[in-house]
Parts: sequence; structure tokens; C-alpha cells
Amino acid sequence: MKRSKRRRRRRDRDREDHHNRRRPSGLYRDPANGMVMGVCAGVADYLGIRRGPTRVLTVLAMLFTGVWPILIGYFIMGFVLEERPEDLYEDEQEEEFWREVRVRPDYTMVDLKRRFRDIEKRTQDMEAYVTSKRFRLERELRDLES
Repeated sequence: MKRSKRRRRRRDRDREDHHNRRRPSGLYRDPANGMVMGVCAGVADYLGIRRGPTRVLTVLAMLFTGVWPILIGYFIMGFVLEERPEDLYEDEQEEEFWREVRVRPDYTMVDLKRRFRDIEKRTQDMEAYVTSKRFRLERELRDLES
């Protein structure tokens, strides 16, 4: 009985951790950079474009499709979307990486494959050196000097 309760607690805790985890590739509101609720700023960040054109396109969409549908959609997004966490990215390099993933996922995959091939090649070179006779000889000479 106690074991099943522990399992249930652990499972619930894991679900909660999964739910609270930040999603760098997700769509958020960005009120710090926004004018009204930060919806346009969040969409612009998600799409990797500037905030100004996003705001202009939103106003133009209101004028050409009717104010109410866009305004209602805007406020729904304002209430439904989570606020962008301050610690969403560790540094600018990570932010740029996730922006590229959102905008051009196929290019990012090609770049990741290239990086992993380079890492694999370097790992193979290190393994070849560590298992070589030269490495053993240098290690034995270093041990003799000590």
C-alpha cells in the first residue's frame, strides 16, 4: 500500500515538473516589450521579426477584417498565453538558437547534424590517440619524470 502511494506521489510530482517546465520554442506574451498586454511583442519574438511591423499588420488586419474579430482574438490571446519567463534563455546564443528553430527548423536540423558529425569526428580522434602506442609511451615517460 505504501509503495503505491509513493509511486503516485512521484508520478504527480513528475507531471507537475513537466507542466511547469519552460518551453523555449513556445509562444508567450511579452509585456515587458509590448504596448498592450504584449501579444504583438510575443508573436514578433516567436516569428523572429521586429515588433513594429507586427503591430502595423495587426492594425491593418483590424481595419480590413473588422475591428471586433481581431480585437476579441487579441484579448483572448492576451489572457490565454503565458507571460514570457525572465529566465527563458540562459544566454543570447541560446535565444538565437531557439529563434532559428522556430523560424527555420529544417536549416537548424542540418546545422545540428553538422555539429554532431564534428563532435563524433573529434571523439574518434581522441579515442584513436588514447588507445595508441604513442599515448602509452608518453604516459610512461611522464611517469618516469615524476
